[in-house]
Amino acid sequence: MGKRGCAKTLLVLVVALTVTLLAQGCLPSKVDYRGEYPELYSVAINAVLGSTGYLPGEIKHDSEITVLEEDAYGRVLFLYTEENLVSTYSLIISQKSDDEYVWFYPDYCFISAPIDVFAEEDVEKLKELNNWGLGVDLKKCVKVEIVRKKQTGSIKELNVEIVLNRIIGRDEVKRWWITFFDVDEYGRSIYLGEGHLRNAAGTDWCYVVLLFNPDGLLNMDTGYFVLSDPFNYQDELKAFKEQNGWGTPLS
Repeated sequence: MGKRGCAKTLLVLVVALTVTLLAQGCLPSKVDYRGEYPELYSVAINAVLGSTGYLPGEIKHDSEITVLEEDAYGRVLFLYTEENLVSTYSLIISQKSDDEYVWFYPDYCFISAPIDVFAEEDVEKLKELNNWGLGVDLKKCVKVEIVRKKQTGSIKELNVEIVLNRIIGRDEVKRWWITFFDVDEYGRSIYLGEGHLRNAAGTDWCYVVLLFNPDGLLNMDTGYFVLSDPFNYQDELKAFKEQNGWGTPLS
């Protein structure tokens, strides 16, 4: 076979592989979310710590979204997973959406668990906190733009890792995995550091939430906290944001 024939064969193989990967809902690099629920996806990536917007692995798959229930006012209860160590499975409630934006309650729009099993009383409490079955009050909501890819943070991972090593101790952690979480309208940003402990069993991890100011600096007195529970941290995260002035003008 000549060079032209080889090139044609290679091109056919590349096209065939690309079509196959698209059909399977995955590509060999991080891409936009291609599922049918971008509005629910947008709630999840803005509410759940550690969210990246896709399933992990060399080939990035869409995160998994399953709609479970809808009330008479358009709220949607859905299951979300990226198979992360933090908030592995989350039940989330979206309040309202249109063609551009989606609304949800801050702090308490979700519950998480290590497996896809939730106690009935916890689901009912989630619904109650989100006014399930009642009229929608947009004054209680935060609004985010509907997107198909999570934005990236402005702080370099190396700088985040330097701070994490100072907090936990350089010799305590084998490796850090760092995930950007959110940024407020004044430039404060939150990151999650997941550290595999060096002198512990393979399942022992520590999780640190960090808040950087717009100048890239972190207050070592108030700018971080260690998660006490990777599945129940809503109260801690809410208090942490308030302590650091999240969403308020810079002083």
